[in-house]
Amino acid sequence: RLGVLHVGQRIEEQADFEKIYKNAWADNANACAKQYAGTGALKTDYTRQVRPFLTQWGLIMDGWNSLIRYYKNNFSDGFRQDAIDLFLGNYSVDEVEPASPLHVQKDWKFLALPIIMVVAFSMCIICLLMAGDTWTETLAYVLFWGSASFGTFAIILYNGKDFVDAPKLVQKEKMD
Repeated sequence: RLGVLHVGQRIEEQADFEKIYKNAWADNANACAKQYAGTGALKTDYTRQVRPFLTQWGLIMDGWNSLIRYYKNNFSDGFRQDAIDLFLGNYSVDEVEPASPLHVQKDWKFLALPIIMVVAFSMCIICLLMAGDTWTETLAYVLFWGSASFGTFAIILYNGKDFVDAPKLVQKEKMD
């Protein structure tokens, strides 16, 4: 209708156009996903191909992006929802309230517990890889560092809501 194709031409026969269109579509998906989720879009390797099939590298990248999304969504992404709520007008600033809802004092456990867990887990792996003189010595080290890493992980899970980076610009009516 727009005169882009001549009479009798089919869009399926335009390989160059299809390649440009699919790349533009995948680039747009990446831009939207980075704004919303913090990583590139999933399955862009599939979208970019003229004859689509899943590749091993694409599956690895999708898995990596999914792990990054999980971490960001739970532990470092509350500001994104705050920005969206503020931009869309879902949150209105109360001029009477003197304190900013964005400033929340973090406790010592937010830094200390994850570091302790990573160090304990690393020591457990090192003890497994570099065995001691006897198997009982190795077992004792592995049990100690394994229980330390499991214990800190259990404390983090128990206090899970404190570790989640939830949006802070929540209207009082929506919280009830």
